[in-house]
Amino acid sequence: MESQWIRTTTVDTFRQDVIDQSNDVPVVVDFWAEWCQPCKQLMPVLEKLAEEFDGRFILMKINVDELPEIAGAFGVQSVPFVIAMVDGEPASQMPGILPEPQLREWLESFCASPAVEAYNAGLQAEIAGDLETAELSFRQATELEKETAAFRIALARVLLGLDREQECQEILAELQKRGFLEPEAESLKEQLALRAQVEESGGTTQARAALEADPNNVALQITLAEALSVDKQYGEACEMLLAVIAADSTEIRDRAKDAMVVILSAMGQKSQQAGEFRRRLATAFY
Repeated sequence: MESQWIRTTTVDTFRQDVIDQSNDVPVVVDFWAEWCQPCKQLMPVLEKLAEEFDGRFILMKINVDELPEIAGAFGVQSVPFVIAMVDGEPASQMPGILPEPQLREWLESFCASPAVEAYNAGLQAEIAGDLETAELSFRQATELEKETAAFRIALARVLLGLDREQECQEILAELQKRGFLEPEAESLKEQLALRAQVEESGGTTQARAALEADPNNVALQITLAEALSVDKQYGEACEMLLAVIAADSTEIRDRAKDAMVVILSAMGQKSQQAGEFRRRLATAFY
């Protein structure tokens, strides 16, 4: 059986077909021989699963009598010999001849599920700043595995980044029905609450006008910082809150710290700017 997922190679193309390709998708190398009866029993099962997995791995069939150089390089002493290549390196060797259910489990151990692949694609798009593509990928992951909270939280996070608060809120409400929320989901909930609070109070323009009328009012400084963060002016918001923390020793200081923690969560764990502000917050407060 030959298909786009089931292939053969040569000495000249082995590096490209197996080593290089395994950086993109796992390559399962099946060393076999015409005279090997167990090989002939195993190969149809591997071929069936290659089709079933639909591109989650490539099955590369190598006849040891035709390509002894490659078999020797892998130290093949008996056949069948089946090994998985991932990221250019041997990742797992099939432990003997397995029945189909155990063979499927072995393949699953190094083949990402379609849901995980969609999730990983969403993460890459999100890091690149393409939130629309990230949304599509995270939504696909949630549709494939509806019960995986991490996928739904990622979708909620991107929806909030796209200013689609209602959709984000609906996802969090569904997660809340379990009786708890993961820390990141709690953070998203706090960010939603902050956005609602800022919108109700009139936003950045009204907050700035109020502070200009009473420039020494520390509570109004915090209110403006929160409004600025909703407008994604994170740097100015954090600088303002750090100034409050440095100058105040009352409960207002705690309120400024709590506001800054929410803002830093909105900036994202991988933000370099957020990391610097976290360091400065720890230094100033502790």
